[in-house]
Amino acid sequence: MKRRVWYHLAFWLAFWFIYAYTYSRYDGNLGKYALTEGLQMPARMLATYLCFWFFERFSGGGEQKTWLAFGGAAAANLLGGLLNRALKGAYIVPVYFPDATYSFWSYRMVYDIFDCVLASCTALSARMYFRQQALQRREAQLRAEKSEAELRALKGQIQPHFLFNTINNLYALARMKSPKTAPVALKLAHLLRYVLYESAKSGMPLEKEVQNLRDYVELEKIRFDDDRLSVKMDVKLDDPGCTITPLLLLPLVENAFKHGVSEQRDHAWVNISISLKNKVLEAKIENSAGAGQAANPQGIGLQNVRRQLELLYPHRHKFSISQTMDAFSSELRIDLNDEMTSMTK
Repeated sequence: MKRRVWYHLAFWLAFWFIYAYTYSRYDGNLGKYALTEGLQMPARMLATYLCFWFFERFSGGGEQKTWLAFGGAAAANLLGGLLNRALKGAYIVPVYFPDATYSFWSYRMVYDIFDCVLASCTALSARMYFRQQALQRREAQLRAEKSEAELRALKGQIQPHFLFNTINNLYALARMKSPKTAPVALKLAHLLRYVLYESAKSGMPLEKEVQNLRDYVELEKIRFDDDRLSVKMDVKLDDPGCTITPLLLLPLVENAFKHGVSEQRDHAWVNISISLKNKVLEAKIENSAGAGQAANPQGIGLQNVRRQLELLYPHRHKFSISQTMDAFSSELRIDLNDEMTSMTK
């Protein structure tokens, strides 16, 4: 509220000074015109705030109300011009311009009305501009809040089947008193910590994201014999500290295991290739497919990836899915040149 008062005060002071300075150029008497223009400011302010009221009261309510708004504004400016004209005849001209001729209904009344129109139109334009700027800021804030909420929801949709399977495998290892029990529990703890806490950050060094993928792959491999599953992971990063949105690559790898490897009895394979060169990330995840298996490009995990890419990397990514008789493949390319090169804290 205080800021609005200061804005209004600054506007009228500026308007007053500009008028006084402009008229003072005739005879150089700035003080005289500062007084005379100051006396005329109430009429201009009355016309302006009446225009504000009419537009607030009637605009945006249909064609009839729009005409009422403009009609009321015209009447307000006419009233302000008449008051200004009367003030000049009653005081300003006799006191400050005694040699001037004056007639209330002369053509100079048009100038007094125009002064009010100029003031009210300038003030209305400024008001509309600031309101439009505030509306744009609010819309941008709402879009940002909506996108943030949507991203949180997307990140929370990691496939739950993986967690259940891993816990069951961990239970089986513990029953057998396997030496793998402790390492598996540690990897699961690291993965859950990453999913629950690290993913809340807007950016994560790519090397950490890759390590998260390695932990995930190792936990998935527990369910398969070495002769049933072959996993190859090739990673080449020229800048391991380059940041990326957390959990962006995990759904692609999850999809390879859930819809590919899990549905094959033997000779299953997954190939993961991740490279970063000149801040351009390229990832390709391929997995074997059994006879009759159908790809699911509309699956929840892949839909989430598409949506996150649209929100976070608009016009800077390419994502495609392809299928052959015996393999599925997903390829992702992101230009990270605009991203920070250090971890977001």
